[in-house]
Amino acid sequence: ILQSPPGRMAAAMDLNAIYAALQGTLSQNQQERQAAEAALKSLEGTPGYISALFRILNSKEASLEVRQAGIIYFKNLVLKNWERETPQQDEGHNWVIAEDDRAFIRQNMLEALVSSHPLCRPQVAESLKKIASIDFPAKLPGFLEQVAARLDPSVPPDEIHGALIALRVLTKNYEYKSSEKRKAINDILAVTFPRLVPLMEATLAAPLGDEKAAEMQKVMIKSLWSAVHQSIPLYLQDPAIFMQWMGLLYRVIEAPVPEAAQGVGQSADERKELGNLVFWKCKRWAAHILHRLFQKYGNPKLSEKQLGEERQGEVAISRAFHDQLANQFLQMFMSLLATISNGGFIPERLVVEASNYIMIAVTLAITWTQLKPNAGVLITQVLFPMLCFDAADQELWNDDPQEFVRKSNDIMEDFASQRVAASNLIIDLCKKRTASTLLPTLEFCVAHLKAYNAGSGEARLADGALLCIGSLSSSLQEKKMAAQYEAQVTWLLKELVAPLIKAPLGHLRSRAAWILAQFVKTVLKDQPFFQACTREIMTLLRDADLPVRFQAAVALRGLIYDPERSTARPHIEPIIGPVFPELLEVLFNLIDEIGSDELIATLEVLIECFADKMAPYAQALCERLSQHFLRLAAQDNGEGDEEASFAACQCCRAITTLLESIKKTPQLYLQLEPSLVPLIQTVLSPDPAGDYPYMEYMEDCLEILTYLTYYAPTITDGVWSLYNPLCQSFFDWAFDYLSNINLPLDNYISRCNERFLSDGENVQTIYKILRTVLETDEQSSERDCVEAAKLAESLILNCMGKIDAVIPPILALVVQRFRNNAPQKEFCRSELLKLVSNCLYYNPTGTLMALEQQGATNDVFKVWLESLQARDQTTEGEGLPPKTHFKGQHDKKVCILGLSSILRVPVAQLPPAVQAGLPFILAALVELLQDMENDRKKADEEEDDDDDDDEDGEENAVLDVNDDEDEDHVEEQDMDDVLYKLSQLRDGDGTWDDLFGDEEDDDEYSSPIDDIDELIFFVENFTLLQTNFPAETQQVRGSLPAEREQLLQAIINSAPQRAADNAAKKEAEKAAG
Repeated sequence: ILQSPPGRMAAAMDLNAIYAALQGTLSQNQQERQAAEAALKSLEGTPGYISALFRILNSKEASLEVRQAGIIYFKNLVLKNWERETPQQDEGHNWVIAEDDRAFIRQNMLEALVSSHPLCRPQVAESLKKIASIDFPAKLPGFLEQVAARLDPSVPPDEIHGALIALRVLTKNYEYKSSEKRKAINDILAVTFPRLVPLMEATLAAPLGDEKAAEMQKVMIKSLWSAVHQSIPLYLQDPAIFMQWMGLLYRVIEAPVPEAAQGVGQSADERKELGNLVFWKCKRWAAHILHRLFQKYGNPKLSEKQLGEERQGEVAISRAFHDQLANQFLQMFMSLLATISNGGFIPERLVVEASNYIMIAVTLAITWTQLKPNAGVLITQVLFPMLCFDAADQELWNDDPQEFVRKSNDIMEDFASQRVAASNLIIDLCKKRTASTLLPTLEFCVAHLKAYNAGSGEARLADGALLCIGSLSSSLQEKKMAAQYEAQVTWLLKELVAPLIKAPLGHLRSRAAWILAQFVKTVLKDQPFFQACTREIMTLLRDADLPVRFQAAVALRGLIYDPERSTARPHIEPIIGPVFPELLEVLFNLIDEIGSDELIATLEVLIECFADKMAPYAQALCERLSQHFLRLAAQDNGEGDEEASFAACQCCRAITTLLESIKKTPQLYLQLEPSLVPLIQTVLSPDPAGDYPYMEYMEDCLEILTYLTYYAPTITDGVWSLYNPLCQSFFDWAFDYLSNINLPLDNYISRCNERFLSDGENVQTIYKILRTVLETDEQSSERDCVEAAKLAESLILNCMGKIDAVIPPILALVVQRFRNNAPQKEFCRSELLKLVSNCLYYNPTGTLMALEQQGATNDVFKVWLESLQARDQTTEGEGLPPKTHFKGQHDKKVCILGLSSILRVPVAQLPPAVQAGLPFILAALVELLQDMENDRKKADEEEDDDDDDDEDGEENAVLDVNDDEDEDHVEEQDMDDVLYKLSQLRDGDGTWDDLFGDEEDDDEYSSPIDDIDELIFFVENFTLLQTNFPAETQQVRGSLPAEREQLLQAIINSAPQRAADNAAKKEAEKAAG
């Protein structure tokens, strides 16, 4: 099958030995298996080895088991090593795949995929995906043409299928690429897609139930999905070609399925499995594409606005889809959903896609015109039954209540839930086409609730009515709607909903608790009713049914906490206060029964809203939360238990909320440490194999440690014991968490300074962190450099006069960074220059000497002074453009202290470049001091003007679009722009600051220099210079422009009054306590 590799490679490898080793990996004997694995491991990096593996896994003479073992080894080698073209000794990769091996594999990869066994083919495809992502098209010449040649009905089906998978791999590699990097997709489509049309026709004409034909059809449709997911390539912008493919998708969805896939006479569980049949998957993927196209191109006005002149081809497609296709597909999806109301079967995922399409149709006049006459039937006969509590729900409620709770509250389940899709569609219909749908829908639901309360209705229908009304709660409580319907809604809640809290069926009790929490804004307006509802829901915390207890706890959170004011709701304290300890205990028992992040969120709300009551329970609460975290984290144990992982994270959040609530009683932190130190130690420690199993909790863990190191009266031995594991975690794996690690490290340095300095190794460890970041050009971003500079600032300013030995090495790191990898971003350049300034403040003579020894004095001061003057020329507006560096008050202050410290050095000892630059340094200092004063005045003015009315529209406001109008106020952000920026991050061409800005907010930053008045510090140092070196000082002043000289004198004259004002302020603060 495969062309032979070069003779040198073939001779170097003993295929029989490798085959035997692969066989050995399948042995039941552990020693034999380990010996075989070691033998294969020892061959890695040997030229010819990976090619030999490749030959064996594609050999018809090899057993299937050995081929399967071989493809696993081959795939792992490709995934880990194909991209690396040079050895990386520091990461343990001291070899690369030989170019002869690469060429051999590239040459034979398609043949291997086409001829591979079905059990091996997915692994071969994954290997091709990695290779193609790096080598296509440049290093795979002719590959695309080889794929296209096999896309012919005359080729054997298995070979066609393999070629289709290769095409799918190529298209998928471009699915999320930015527009600039997706140009190759057009070439792929132009060569292959003309050949797909007859293949699609063949699969549509295949006998009903032909699974091989359906599998090929599915791969073709998925290739189309990858091609159009982000934007429509130029090839498909040809109107005839686009319409041809839309027609094919229509026929795929309309095509009948085999009787065995229709679910006739099958149970709910059996029908659920039918959705995995390939016939239904083809329809789902086709519907997925139509939904995506309708979402992106359904509104021509928005498309023209978003896409602009450069993408007129896509705008034309948008108009064609809107004018010619939107209603055809709407009618098709409406007919599809009608199948359900007639007792037929449609898989849930396909129902979701159909509902999503119709949801967009609601917003457009052209489709709403067709949808409007059928909207009532759609809601009552198709969507409403999906909302109702059904037999499958009842079975799960009875047999596995924990799973019922998990499934009902899993956001990932929601994406594939027809109940959620139906609910969302009803919400959109009532919100955007209110006049036609809202009142009839409410009347329909109220009729079911009345019937149930009267004893003539069904519980499942009443449950559906509650879910439907509750889903509309945001719209019904919006200002405009509340004014119109509030009285009717209040009556509904009092007369039809509240009594169901005591319903005989648990699912109705649960649903009643949920809907009352949804309508909390309305309920609050009647205080007696609010208090009664809250007390009734609290009784449900002891209900016999677990799902009811769970929902009561979640509902209670909504009744207690006001998210708009971030505090407890009025009048809740008299209800909760008397039973607070019992409520905590009930919640913990429930958490023991089912660990859920929703329950811990309720606990977190209790802690936040009743912080003044927490002191007596803080220690026990913290201990329980820590135990829960360790249990849940161990339960996750790397096996992807997302529920346990979310709950464990929520435990950490609850702990941080608890720590926040006791800030006014810092002694309590010491009582909590015995519970929290082991938790943090667990996260920071490797397991026996050297792996860190709890890495995902690092950020939460560091937040807890920050509280313990900052707010506790002292840093105890237990908390100090975490210093070394914290630093070791950084070196081992937590490089990307430096911004989080900095916070506790700063606290260790500043609040435990004597102990920190008692062991020189502690200072060296901090220096090693700085060196790791500033020396590692490839791994560290400019944001990482900023974090390193902040850590260095903490070290220098908190250890004044005690770390002389590390100042020159730190300066060397800065100089090296400027020389080898000069920062491109202003914020990074500012931080590195501030680090130089901090060194000058620490020891100006030693710093200048170190810079001279490195031959960097002139370069550093040149960049510094230029940065101080740099302005953003792209900014429009009156006056001077804003400065680009040292934007914050703290930034300017650091510069002033550093540059002013130079004035303490005898002029004769200054390096020549600094002596010559003294006039520029003095001018920069005067301007910095003036800028700081202007910033203070501006901040005071902005604070006075900070009472703007918040007149933003409510997110859930009812739109009630006219029947002949499109909803066009909501604009989806163009995916191209987002993906382009994200691709820059991935490819190393940008930073997060390109997306989110780069300004540093130092308003809350605390530093050892906070109490130093920069103006007085400058004047003292300038006066010293003037006293000791009057002639030189006069010469420097004489070189200043007249305006700067006047400003300098004004600054000097203001110093006595400034000192007096500071003294008076301190006295006032002292008197105030």
